[in-house]
Amino acid sequence: MVVSFSRILAYNWRHYAAAVLVFVAFWQAFSVFSAVRVADDKLLTAMRQNAAYFEKAFLEGDVFETQRIMWRIKNEGIKRITFHPIQFEGSRWIFKEAVIGNLYDRPRAQLSRDVPFISNGAELGHLKYVIDLVDVNAAVFSQNYILFITVVFFFLGLLAVSNMGAIQTLVAIEKSVNEINAITASGQSDIIRDSIKKNISRLPPGIIGTPFAQMTERMSGALEQAAKLESELAVSKAVSDMAAQVAHDIRSPLAALGASVKGLNVPEEQRTLIDGAVGRMQGIADDLLRRYRAPGAEIKAKAETCSLAGLIEQVVAEKRIQHKERPGLNISFQNSADGARAAVDPKELQRIISNLVNNAVEALDRAGSVAVTLSAYDGNVLIKVADDGKGIPSEILSKLGRKGETHGKSGGTGLGLYHARTAVESWGGSLAIESEPGSGTSVLISLPAAAKPAAGLRAVLLDDDPLVHMNWRMAAKAAGAELKAYKTPQELLAAAETLPRDIPLYIDSELADGAKGEDIAAELHDKGFSDITMATGHGADKFSHLPWLKVSGKEPPWSR
Repeated sequence: MVVSFSRILAYNWRHYAAAVLVFVAFWQAFSVFSAVRVADDKLLTAMRQNAAYFEKAFLEGDVFETQRIMWRIKNEGIKRITFHPIQFEGSRWIFKEAVIGNLYDRPRAQLSRDVPFISNGAELGHLKYVIDLVDVNAAVFSQNYILFITVVFFFLGLLAVSNMGAIQTLVAIEKSVNEINAITASGQSDIIRDSIKKNISRLPPGIIGTPFAQMTERMSGALEQAAKLESELAVSKAVSDMAAQVAHDIRSPLAALGASVKGLNVPEEQRTLIDGAVGRMQGIADDLLRRYRAPGAEIKAKAETCSLAGLIEQVVAEKRIQHKERPGLNISFQNSADGARAAVDPKELQRIISNLVNNAVEALDRAGSVAVTLSAYDGNVLIKVADDGKGIPSEILSKLGRKGETHGKSGGTGLGLYHARTAVESWGGSLAIESEPGSGTSVLISLPAAAKPAAGLRAVLLDDDPLVHMNWRMAAKAAGAELKAYKTPQELLAAAETLPRDIPLYIDSELADGAKGEDIAAELHDKGFSDITMATGHGADKFSHLPWLKVSGKEPPWSR
């Protein structure tokens, strides 16, 4: 058995290795290209957002403020930024250039960019920045290595399964060889001998040199293969089902990603959608890896209590981008159950909603609407996906949700609804389909409602950066938490009298107009607030004179 399998590997391994290497090289190169473009876009966006502050520091000749703003616009993909100012008459600029960041002592694998820094139509100078491709490659590979491992395991598994029948056939020759030799010794083997020579001459040159016993097995084994066909078909069907499930589930996230990256100069919200789509693709790849680690075992979705509105909104936003070129199509989301929560696997739920919306869109001949609603009734959370398409005949409607049953989709497998029903039932819920020909179709998912979050899932943020506000709001929505965000100390101090004294406060150290967050924190501490944190990039030693003050990074507390 081992010798036979080694011969098969020696014959096929080059093709499988080449396929894996081509995929890894292409995907790594594409990911690096995308990361470089994202770094460029982030820098240009940050330049526009900080142009007014930069102009003020430039005209005042404030070197340190200029460098602080440059640190603000720098992102993780950029290694160094150099500002070369233009000398204006009457300006107090006292140095030729400002530099932040550093470089490795490496002359190659670095991209240089030179862009003008413009504020209010006036050019203040040039920003020269460097992107280190070695660092970008390392960062991208750290994100992609799980996918690469998954692909390697998939190809190795496919190699083993696809050759299982050949291995069984080669083992069976040991019995048939003795029988053929006995026939030859009796003088009645002329026909067998001639047939073997004729068929061997038709084989590829690489196989002709294998031992004669294996060649005779390939001839006689063909007769025995019919008896083994049923077991081999069972293995092939299991692999086919798994591959079909992956191909079906990954189609929608890939389509959303492809629609979003057509023009990479997109707003931050759309880039967040792209990240969500990529995250769901990674989840699908993780599922595939778990299936190979536990062959034959049923992989159950891990349920956790989640706020549903944010998960559904993200999918609906992806679907709008994916189908934006389709005229007359309206995809809406209505939420009448604010704060509704249920125990689900968030990635699985988003995959289900994505598939249901796709089904609804495909049911529309041309123009039409798809409505996704979230509501609550009698202790349950209800998610409904409805369209005003052509509907489904009653004789087909009763079969939908079974494995392999589909309707109205060319090449459909029926896996989407089957997967949705089994996943929802594993979460203690149910899935029902209602339809009438000519009046549209609606799919209703009912899930047991989870308790609303405790009052402790509340926080207050004081930061003058709008990107930080957007990031915290999205994290709060995903966690089902309540966030009150303020941009100026005056706004927060005005609202302080209405806030509970034990509510967590998160304050940035560097605020607009030179205000210091630690001074605001001290004033709030004097007012009786007991849970105050500096959400800043500075180290804790800067605030050591305030022992009651906690220090953390800029990330939201719900994502730590």
